[in-house]
This record gives sequence, C-alpha cells and structure tokens, in this order.
Amino acid sequence: MRIFQFYFNPEAKEDLIFDSFCFEPENIYEKRLGSLYMVGGLKNALPKNYNFLEKIAKFVKENFYKKTLVKPEKALRETLKETNQFLEKIAKSGDVSWLGNLSFAILNLKNFELNFTKVGEMKFYLLRGKKIIDIDKRLKLQDIEPYPLKIFGNVVTGKLIENDLVLVLTKEVFDFFQNENLIQKIRELGYFNERDFKRILDEKKEALSKVKGIAFVISLSKEVAKQKKEIIAPKVLKEFSIKDFFSPFFKT
Repeated sequence: MRIFQFYFNPEAKEDLIFDSFCFEPENIYEKRLGSLYMVGGLKNALPKNYNFLEKIAKFVKENFYKKTLVKPEKALRETLKETNQFLEKIAKSGDVSWLGNLSFAILNLKNFELNFTKVGEMKFYLLRGKKIIDIDKRLKLQDIEPYPLKIFGNVVTGKLIENDLVLVLTKEVFDFFQNENLIQKIRELGYFNERDFKRILDEKKEALSKVKGIAFVISLSKEVAKQKKEIIAPKVLKEFSIKDFFSPFFKT
C-alpha cells in the first residue's frame, strides 16, 4: 500500500493553511488499531492559528492510540468525542476564529478496514475498477453549532480491496479536479502511479498555479515504494509508503 500527498501552492495565500499527517503504530499494542491519516485546511487563518491543524492532529493521534483494548472503529468514535471537547474548550477560551473555517478529515485503516469522518469541505472518493464512488455522501454531516460544539459527527466504515484507490481532496483541489475531469482521468490510469499522475497534472500546469490545497491518495496495491520527497514547481509533492497489506464497500 502506498500513500501520496500532493501539495498545491502551499505558500500562495497566507490566510489559507493546509496540511496532512500520517501516523503508523509504534508498538504491538498500537498495531491493533492500524494506521491513522489526517488532512486539514483552515480558511481565514490568523497568525496565532498557523499550527492549529497540527494541534488537532497531535490530539487525535495521542488519544486514538491510547485505546488499544477496543476495536479501531470504537477507538475512533471515542476519540472524536474527546476531540469535540478539546475544540469546545478552545472556543470557550475565546478563540472562535476557526469556527466555520475548519475542514478536517480523519481516516483509520487496518487490514483494509477503513473508518473515516470529516468536518467541513473535504471530499472523499473511492475508485474501484471502472467505478467512481462518492463515499462522501455516506456521511450525514451536521452543521457546526456554536455551543455545545459538535464538530465531528458520524463515522463511516467500509472494507477495501486490493487495487482500490481512495482520494481525499480539499475544496479548491476537488473543484479543479471536477471541472477538469481529472478524477475520470485518474480512473482511466488503471494502476495509479506518480509518473502518470504528474503527466496529467503537467497538462494543466498553468491552471494549477492558481489552485491551493491537497490531494491525498491511498493506493491499495501490493507495491511498497521507498520513502522519498520530490518538489514539482509550483507544487510540492510528498510521497512515502507504509505497510504492504493484502485482503478484502462501505457500510454506515
């Protein structure tokens, strides 16, 4: 299995920040819960909140991996409750600038069992063979309520199979991919690889210079590539790999 993180113009706009985070189990107990991935974006960000996404990711990671005695889905649900309390505390302290501006996706994957949730303007797609499935529709999201805060709501679970491709896209990237029919072009690749994907992006280089955000890709292939980083002007590409899994759609 491989993880790709494509960053588009990360320094183009100071008040728009976005980032992604990947965490692997660090011991035999954490292995019971699997891997944890997060993608976040914050609009109209104030300087004091430039590390806000990292703060959330760290909180989620630390609390999720404490719950090694329960199944991953339950661990994630319990962690979301704690994260809502964490965010409520921040809001009650007077920092409410992020309300209505936060987008954040959390994915947990263990042995091809996927649990995910989101808040805000993130999009999830599953590409399986010739199918493009908008799995985002399976999340019955609720609007952000000022008090009491319930930022993160439902968790969707599902079983992936080998050669599935999961896309997590921030809003600007999703809008661009949709307008340019790029998701269809990715599906037509059959086997996702960075060379062909970058070739598709190069065809849209000029238009892409105005796009800001992240395309986060989980490729459920047998291949395990070495960790590496590469810069593609005017984009930043980060790619690294995780464990090789074999086994096998979604239920709410």
